[in-house]
Amino acid sequence: MQIYFIRHGRTQYNLEHRFQGGRADSPLVASGIDGAKAAGDYLRTTQFSAVYSSPQQRALDTAKYIVAANQWQPSIQIDDGLREFDFGDWDGKQEAEVQPQSYAQVIFTKPAEYRPELAGGGESYAEFVTRTTSTLHRLIDQVGVASTQPLLIVSHGLVTTMTVKALMGVPVAELRAPFVVDGQVMKTVGHGIVDNDSLTVLSTTDNQHFELTTWNETGYLK
Repeated sequence: MQIYFIRHGRTQYNLEHRFQGGRADSPLVASGIDGAKAAGDYLRTTQFSAVYSSPQQRALDTAKYIVAANQWQPSIQIDDGLREFDFGDWDGKQEAEVQPQSYAQVIFTKPAEYRPELAGGGESYAEFVTRTTSTLHRLIDQVGVASTQPLLIVSHGLVTTMTVKALMGVPVAELRAPFVVDGQVMKTVGHGIVDNDSLTVLSTTDNQHFELTTWNETGYLK
């Protein structure tokens, strides 16, 4: 089975450099809508076994644009396990205004040391990747790992980036480190995550071992 991951389109909070996690949402901006439509056009002839989206509006809107362009017109199923990292009270705030500011960089650089109770609350990295990887295992089981049609997951930057890394054996302490596959450093943006509207693809034959076949593909974006 192949699993296609699409990150939602660019949003207003992305432009304002705000924490946009599991408790925050903001609308897609024009470039985010264009990117979602471009992703849909790129995948228009792909017949998916199922399409799952985060319940957050920015991801769901992106999924709707993708499905609207698809010749098979699949239905979108919502799964709360695909919700973005929970930043607690930091959600919706600009990176420069969260308190304590001295702790802000820890979330971007030291995932094993990050303790949400010392920041805005919410999730630890271990809790986050346990949630997202278990969600993905469950969705694969629901569809059937022997399916010849890919599974589409429309979600978020951290959901895609950290879930893929974790499934490929990257420990929590290294989730924010450069992602190296076969000696090559994988391209990322911002604080080390995949681009808006990008495509990342994993493959698996047993829902236990995963191979990266596409990472952060953006060639179809204008």
